[in-house]
Amino acid sequence: MALSPMMTNYLKTKEQYKDAILFYRLGDFYEMFFDDAIMVSKELEITLTGRDCGLEERAPMCGIPFHAASTYIDKLIAKGHKVAICEQLSDPQSSKGLVERGVIQVVTPGTVTSGSNLDERKNNFLACIYMSKNGTGVCFCDITTGETYLANFSKESTFKELDDALLRMQPSEIICNAEMLANASKLAVVASHITPTFNAYQENAFSSQTAEKSAKNHFGVVSLSVFGIKEQDPGKHALGALLAYLNETQKRTLSNINRVQLLSNTKYMHLDASTRRNLEITETMNNHKKKGSILHLLDHTKTSMGARKLRMFVSQPLADGVEINNRLCGVEEFVNNNIMRENVAETLAKIYDIERLSGKIAYGSISPKECLSLSSSLKKLPILKQYLDIANAQILKECYNNIIDLSELANQIDEAIAEDAPALLKDGGYIKPGYNAELDELRNAGDNGRAWIANYEATERERTGIKTLKIGFNKVFGYYIEITKLYSDQIPLTYIRKQTTVNAERYISPELKEIEEKILGSSERALKLENELYLELKKSMLSYIDVLQKVADSISIIDTLYSFAVASIKNNYVKPIINDDIKKINIVDGRHPVVESLLSGAEFVPNDTLLDEKENRTMVITGPNMAGKSTYMRQVAVISLMAQMGCFVPAKHAELAVVDKIFTRIGASDDLAFGQSTFMVEMTEVANIINNATENSLLILDEVGRGTSTYDGLSIAWAVMEYLATNIKAKTLFATHYHELCDLEGKCEGVKNYRVLIKEFNGQVIFLHKIARGSANRSFGIEVASLANLPKDLIERAKEILKEQERKGMVVASQTQTEEPKYGTTANINEVINILKEMDMNTISPIMAFGTLQNLVDKVKK
Repeated sequence: MALSPMMTNYLKTKEQYKDAILFYRLGDFYEMFFDDAIMVSKELEITLTGRDCGLEERAPMCGIPFHAASTYIDKLIAKGHKVAICEQLSDPQSSKGLVERGVIQVVTPGTVTSGSNLDERKNNFLACIYMSKNGTGVCFCDITTGETYLANFSKESTFKELDDALLRMQPSEIICNAEMLANASKLAVVASHITPTFNAYQENAFSSQTAEKSAKNHFGVVSLSVFGIKEQDPGKHALGALLAYLNETQKRTLSNINRVQLLSNTKYMHLDASTRRNLEITETMNNHKKKGSILHLLDHTKTSMGARKLRMFVSQPLADGVEINNRLCGVEEFVNNNIMRENVAETLAKIYDIERLSGKIAYGSISPKECLSLSSSLKKLPILKQYLDIANAQILKECYNNIIDLSELANQIDEAIAEDAPALLKDGGYIKPGYNAELDELRNAGDNGRAWIANYEATERERTGIKTLKIGFNKVFGYYIEITKLYSDQIPLTYIRKQTTVNAERYISPELKEIEEKILGSSERALKLENELYLELKKSMLSYIDVLQKVADSISIIDTLYSFAVASIKNNYVKPIINDDIKKINIVDGRHPVVESLLSGAEFVPNDTLLDEKENRTMVITGPNMAGKSTYMRQVAVISLMAQMGCFVPAKHAELAVVDKIFTRIGASDDLAFGQSTFMVEMTEVANIINNATENSLLILDEVGRGTSTYDGLSIAWAVMEYLATNIKAKTLFATHYHELCDLEGKCEGVKNYRVLIKEFNGQVIFLHKIARGSANRSFGIEVASLANLPKDLIERAKEILKEQERKGMVVASQTQTEEPKYGTTANINEVINILKEMDMNTISPIMAFGTLQNLVDKVKK
């Protein structure tokens, strides 16, 4: 037995798209067969049936209505599948033999252009990576906006820089060459399952000659040097292969991809996966939701374009003081000018997503309703410029100049598209009356058809004398004349009988057929002409894509700066002093922005921070759990982050050094899925910090060494502290329960002790959440445990055990004491002297003074 012709064609098409689910159009359904059908029926929970295919056994089959395909495709894409859409390319009614079919598009996670998988407030990047023995190149592209970025990494820095780039851009799909696929497991983002699966693309697409040709042909340039791309750049290979992949899957040239922006390795602050997670920059640690993150707190954008740009700013803090201040000045203008801010906000709220609408123009998928949205948005541009005319900040002036008057395009759309244009094209009615005389004539023929039929019916009744004569319509005969059998002897000779019913006969006449042809033919011709006119409009709109993108980019920047300003006003943030010459972090009354926003009715306790490159490089912070050490350290990092995003910061005053990298080692949990214990995770993160931090970095380390035994942990924490303070000399906040580490003050340059103030009352501890100079005298672990409502007898027993252990420790100490003072005594005295030297009696608060005095008395008594 042989396969049927249709199934033969199906399998031939499927062979070309082995890695995709083939949606094969049959009439009003997309059908899937064999393995695709079995898998899709499970994934989408739809019925699996069978179809005769020419073989003894029926082919497994499942299908979905073509008009509902987008919903099903969204679900499959969300599960990581690709979908190849095979359409009928010829009219089934006029085709002789097998209907011609072909794949018109392959939808992948990185190439979706609409549907539920496309978040309007987030970019959807496709990443293409090329690795060679000389280095690595990566290209990111969002086909809905046309944004395309390229980065080149040396062989030595490949994995570190690529990790950082993938974390910043968060692609939804990754293709690569064979060499990259073989080495992907060495990336931290792959080991942590942060990124999508790497998929190898055809190797030839990455070759120097093929890749360069693909890129040159797409952009219409003779040399890629116009984008700053050098002959030897590995990124060239990634760019060319990405464009080849898009051409293969989208089956069209995307004209909105018209420029490439190079990503500098030094332009942005480096943030590894651990830091992004710990600081909850774009999502929370617990539920991975935007709400509760820094992004959520700062998002007051009015447009989808602005929301995407805000996410980019938040995910990629700058590392250049000039650029940072450029943004800060823009935010400052919005903060200081209430009228401008409110007027701009009102206008932005009426602007649709010009960036993605221009992408739909390039894709050829823009609907008439979306054209009207574009026109409406373009009419707001002169108003927006009018409100920005008074702006003095350089960044706002640049945006002002890039917002070009596009009233010509708006008028062109308004002249062509009807105000009440339907959402779908198939029924017509979207071209405005008066736009085209021929179309109006054809529409009039259709609209007047009912009157013509009624007039003909009345005329024939009078001419024939048949009072029951009436005209009807069905899809088989079209229009017909129906006469009851009572008048069968009065039928005119020109009538041609077509059908007999129970009580009547149905006829047609040459005159009726002529009218029918005018009515039905005019409707078909009107739909065809309307489609042609719309194609002309869309073709005309293609020439505006470049300027639309520039306008959209400027609007998105304005919206982001506005959003920063609103957050700053709402939460009482201050403009930080920041430039490349400042080498210290000096924060007065700093606050954690997210924690502060979540405190209902309670006031966040602010704290000062001083970190410099000399005497105050490292803060050793001691104090009980729950006292606020982690929140304090995080807030210092978050304040630096926000400043380098270009936003005001939660503080009374902030003078900040430009930080090249932030590393965090906060908390650890057993990663059994990857076979790593708490301690192994902790040591791996510490190693990453030591190997990559510089003197311009900010380090946040919490409880290093607690994942192992007390003495091993203390030894490791001590050695790490010494190495960071002596070798790397980065600005460091180091929280610990090992009070012995406080002895490093006076021994290691730049190390200063700080503690969290608490108050003891009736055997209970009250957390004051205030950071002060000096080290904690004990851990208050048992007191904190009592706050968790452990049984009282258990708490009392713990106190007895503690006293016994302390007594044993004192005996051991006295037995091992030599001529040197007891361990820690000299250090305590030195610490007391240092604290007294640094105290400013003119500025210290009463509660801080009392806390400091109590701490010093305790140390001296020791």
